[in-house]
Amino acid sequence: MSLENLKLKDQNSIRLKCTLIHDQMVDILSKLGVPNKHSKITADVLTAASLRGVDTHGVGKLTGYAKAIISGKYTIPQSITVSTESDTTALISCGNGLGFVGAHTAMEISIDKATKSGIGMVTVNNGHHVGMVGYYPMMALKHGMIGIAATNASRSVHPALGVKPLIGTNPIAFAAPAGRERDFVLDMATSTVASGKIGLAKSLGLKIPSGWAVDSEGDPVLEPPNSRHDGWSLTPLGGTVEQGAHKGYGLALVIDILCGILSGGGYGAKLKGGENMAWTMAIDISRFRKLDEFKSMMDEMIKTIHSTPSESIKSSVLVPGDPEWDTYDDRKINGIPVEKGEYAEIVKMAESVGSDVII
Repeated sequence: MSLENLKLKDQNSIRLKCTLIHDQMVDILSKLGVPNKHSKITADVLTAASLRGVDTHGVGKLTGYAKAIISGKYTIPQSITVSTESDTTALISCGNGLGFVGAHTAMEISIDKATKSGIGMVTVNNGHHVGMVGYYPMMALKHGMIGIAATNASRSVHPALGVKPLIGTNPIAFAAPAGRERDFVLDMATSTVASGKIGLAKSLGLKIPSGWAVDSEGDPVLEPPNSRHDGWSLTPLGGTVEQGAHKGYGLALVIDILCGILSGGGYGAKLKGGENMAWTMAIDISRFRKLDEFKSMMDEMIKTIHSTPSESIKSSVLVPGDPEWDTYDDRKINGIPVEKGEYAEIVKMAESVGSDVII
């Protein structure tokens, strides 16, 4: 089975206009007491994920965050506070609220500091799930900056040579502006596959490929498990040590250090499910060289890679971000596909909080 099988197909989903589902989410969150600014940030990130084809972190997940608010797991309204700060760095608290708001604030601060000092770096504690990590580096693009962001997570991945889940999927994302070419955006988990892919495969009734996960004996797991437990774990990027698992595992620990230990919020083995710390960085390109010259060389690099011979007659060689930009172009016009069960849950949630259903 290819990864393409885990993208939402029209027969499994309902296409929704991006502006309508965005406004629906804002209204639902507002009805739950989330300040309008924070509601819009959350809806922006979820909509952006769906537009780029990151369905595991998109609009269909809105109800999960709404339930966390209703249950009292999230503190709403949340208070973002600065604990320590310098000209180029800051440590902030997400206030036990929506992780999107904490990470968004962190990148805003990073960009502001980079504007003044050339570079800005912020780490976030007391946080929760931030959604598609790639959103935050992309915030830096319109400022002519390079953006980097990462988030750690509770344990779901085994370390290289281990079989017990001990670290998170710990994704990292990097974005750099191009000129005539599309901006470069790398957004990746440090596990072989993001944990959301397991849940999506389960909801679509699909088996998962060998190499994505193993049981407590190290044997491949093919049936998507119903929940996290010590009986199975995701594999670190690379799968086995022979294939480079020590590299994905090592990078995951780097992210644990930047997000969890530097912030004091905790590393993966100590985090509870749903707890996520974050780290963001912005770099002002103009402090190094002229922005136009940087973009021109970016274009040259991208064109060089695109023009190289491909092993497949069906596809040319891609650079990170290409598939997501293609999906964005389609969904911006034709709408966002939302899995039918998730669509029904959004409608049910809207009705239960007194939000007019507009999707």
